[in-house]
Amino acid sequence: MFTGNMVTEAIPARVFALYKIVTSKKDISRAELQELMEPSGIYEGSSYFSAIMKTATELKLVDIQDNYVSAIVPKEQLKTIDDLRLYVISRLDNYEDEQFYRCTNAIVNLDEKIYQYSSISDSEMLNYLSDRTGQQVTAPMARGWRFWAQFLGFGYMNGFVFLPNAYVFVKDVIKLMDLEKKKEYQMDEFMVKFNQYGKILTANPKSEKNLNIAISSALRELHENGEITLKYISDQGSKWILYPSNELFNDPVAAIIYKGVKR
Repeated sequence: MFTGNMVTEAIPARVFALYKIVTSKKDISRAELQELMEPSGIYEGSSYFSAIMKTATELKLVDIQDNYVSAIVPKEQLKTIDDLRLYVISRLDNYEDEQFYRCTNAIVNLDEKIYQYSSISDSEMLNYLSDRTGQQVTAPMARGWRFWAQFLGFGYMNGFVFLPNAYVFVKDVIKLMDLEKKKEYQMDEFMVKFNQYGKILTANPKSEKNLNIAISSALRELHENGEITLKYISDQGSKWILYPSNELFNDPVAAIIYKGVKR
């Protein structure tokens, strides 16, 4: 999923379920693990196990040696599926040259042009993604992308239409940034810290200080919720431009005051 081609089978809930089974056992063979996830005589569908296992190993959640599976990440670190999201976000830059990462960046930087496509897997979108990534992206790959895109908080899915508002993702990135409450950060400094974990959304060669609609929507929502304060300072030279909005904070952003993100 995160290396090589994207797949539909390895959805976040299944990957987390595999990890939880492994952490509940002292030793477990690959065959026993598959039997627990796909019980013979009960499970009659196509096997998803190999794709789920591959994704769990890509993320370095588990390791397999001599056909025995063991956890790499301590179970105390990943108690809930929300913990899994934070963990995956902290690792995303390890996959910068991979299909998932490149498709994500291409999609979020479409801004409002995303609404010109009837779905995330229509032929025009697939052609666009194939052109941007330099490899063929098929409909099942795009459908696999949507599960993780929504889980990681890049935006929301309305059926198969992607709505770019990265509030969930940006909030988790801010947690990883370890900011001081009530401290004011110049926007340049804030974005340097943000890009340590959030570059998958911000790498836009057209204009480094123009924020796309996904990040702009997230920052506005954080501002409206009182989790941060966006500040415009007229006499400060360096400013970042939010994607235009007719209703919410629309001034160039010179600084951010961190107040504490809500759970």
